[in-house]
Amino acid sequence: MAAISSLGVGSGLDLGTLVSGLIDAERAPAAQRLAVKEQNLTAELSGFGLLRSSLAQFQSSLSGLQSATAFNAKDVALSNDSIFSAAVENFADVGSYAVEVTALAKAQSLASNAATAFTTVDDVVGEGSLTIQFGSTTTGPYSFTPDSGQSPQVIDVSVANGNNTLSGLRDYINDNDYDVQASIVNDGSGYRLVLSSERTGALNSMEITVTGDGDGNNNDNAGLSQLAFNAAAQTSLSQTVAAQDAALSINGLNITRDSNTVTAAINGVTLDLLKAEVGTVVNLELSESLTQVTASINGFVEAYNSLVENIDSLTAYNPETRQGSILIGDFTVRSISSQIRNEIFDRVVGLGGNITSLVDIGITTNSSGKLDVDSSKLKDALTDYGSEVEALFSLQGSTTDSGVQYLASTSETQTGSYAVGVSSVLTQGVLAGTGTVDDLRVRNNSNNMTLLVDGFSTGNITLTNGNYASEAALAAEIETQINAASNLVSNGVSVTVGYNAPADRFEITSNSSGSGSSVEITAVDPQTFNRYGLAVGSGIDGTDFAGTIDGVAAAVSGNTLTSLSGDSSGLAVEIVSGGSGNRGTVSLTRGLAGKLDSLLDSFLQVEGFIASRESSINEGLDDIEDERLQLDDRISNLEARLIRQFSALDALVAQFNQTSSFLSQQLASLPQPNSVNGTR
Repeated sequence: MAAISSLGVGSGLDLGTLVSGLIDAERAPAAQRLAVKEQNLTAELSGFGLLRSSLAQFQSSLSGLQSATAFNAKDVALSNDSIFSAAVENFADVGSYAVEVTALAKAQSLASNAATAFTTVDDVVGEGSLTIQFGSTTTGPYSFTPDSGQSPQVIDVSVANGNNTLSGLRDYINDNDYDVQASIVNDGSGYRLVLSSERTGALNSMEITVTGDGDGNNNDNAGLSQLAFNAAAQTSLSQTVAAQDAALSINGLNITRDSNTVTAAINGVTLDLLKAEVGTVVNLELSESLTQVTASINGFVEAYNSLVENIDSLTAYNPETRQGSILIGDFTVRSISSQIRNEIFDRVVGLGGNITSLVDIGITTNSSGKLDVDSSKLKDALTDYGSEVEALFSLQGSTTDSGVQYLASTSETQTGSYAVGVSSVLTQGVLAGTGTVDDLRVRNNSNNMTLLVDGFSTGNITLTNGNYASEAALAAEIETQINAASNLVSNGVSVTVGYNAPADRFEITSNSSGSGSSVEITAVDPQTFNRYGLAVGSGIDGTDFAGTIDGVAAAVSGNTLTSLSGDSSGLAVEIVSGGSGNRGTVSLTRGLAGKLDSLLDSFLQVEGFIASRESSINEGLDDIEDERLQLDDRISNLEARLIRQFSALDALVAQFNQTSSFLSQQLASLPQPNSVNGTR
């Protein structure tokens, strides 16, 4: 611009302003066009951002309708909530239950003797070991039965451990995991140590044995033996609270638990017992809950209506201003809106019965394209056809064979019905005796045999000689000796030996299953066959479980078949009973929520409709930046050209001005007419 500001110096003309004006006149229309284009593209990008957000919110509203959780929710009602509270799971069985709580579970508490109470909390209690065994205690007379499922707790009391004082022992017990809580109480007679089991229930009472007491007597209520509680030490600790199980009756059936939190007594219900009150019966009612599913359905409707409002605002036309919204007429928006409407108002393929579309549960469209809910009709549908409403929204799998259960499917699994077949069932290898059992005596000429079980040799096994009382007793001896073979034990292999009375023969069965399961006798004594019907030979090997889905071999895991190809890919069923052969069909309906979720995924995913449009818009914005750079280059070139041209003009005008000045001076010096010697 310095060059422009120096223009006109020679000519005296304002050429700089003229050049600046020409440049601005050239730049302004192009810059304005790019600014308008950028504004429109930015608005479009913002519009698609709002559309994406609205679709994501609508998709979120589907989550509660895609699983059985909302549809299987249960309500629980109590006639008296002061006796216990109740929490219910979705799988609970609806029904009425009469509950009476007659006892609460308690934890045992033991207190040191008041006659030998401690003077201060820092008094020395002694040294040695406390062994705490948990089990059940009765008093009058005292007896204790240890619980073999609980390990004894051993507490070493010493100066080195810093726990030989009353407060030190309390802190030591509480800081470590001994399943005991210790506290110190001053009851007026002095300080007493109270030991309480951390678990309630009759099997969690304590027997405490002292060893290594310094005075040589572990039960004399002196030194550490002040904390003994067993049959030989009944003058030391005393029981202040007896361990007790919770006791209640449900519909007349007596139930005990070691905790006041009662589970599994009523399927899917947890009772928290608050107090015992003999004779007070609380009625507990379990019923299907409509609250959660109704809220989920109403949330789905509200989210859809919000989506419609946002789409309408993005594509609206104002006849007064004759202006359209930023995405009016946009093909992507029209396509998305159309596909969602089609899914919502179409009937769900594969459903029969009374509920096959939203209209059947009271959801209809109004003149604005939004959804209206007939609450009364929705309630009736949920009450009368709850499972059909569930199938309308959520993924459902059903089978025609009661021995086949639908387990799972994936997003790749297509709706439809697929044949299920079992090619072979899972069996065990078994060897049946080829002769009858004629003698139950075991002697040296019939007491040895060698077997292969699952391919592992037993080596020579020897039966115990003797006269056996029955075939079952001899079968048990054969089983014991086979399973004692070290090679089988080390490889986790074993058998079951039984007597088949109708066939009068022994049968040896491998305890494993599948094609690797086998039993073979490789050597026997001379009289083994004559007496027991067992001879050298192979049994029938086990078979693997195998089957098909939609006519194609399925992957096998246990008794589960999973399709790996075709429209049924990802579909899994479990064979819970029955044998080989045609096992009917498994049908899959994805439900409205699942179909909408998949459709919305296709719109919102990284390479979906919206992402494609956003990418195109961003490319347009990038192009605008390129055009601005090109405009800058063009204007720069124009400016340079104009400066050169007007600089030349300035020089030419300056030259003309100089010539004019010279001529003026020369003309001025010429003699005037009618003058002599330059004067008149």
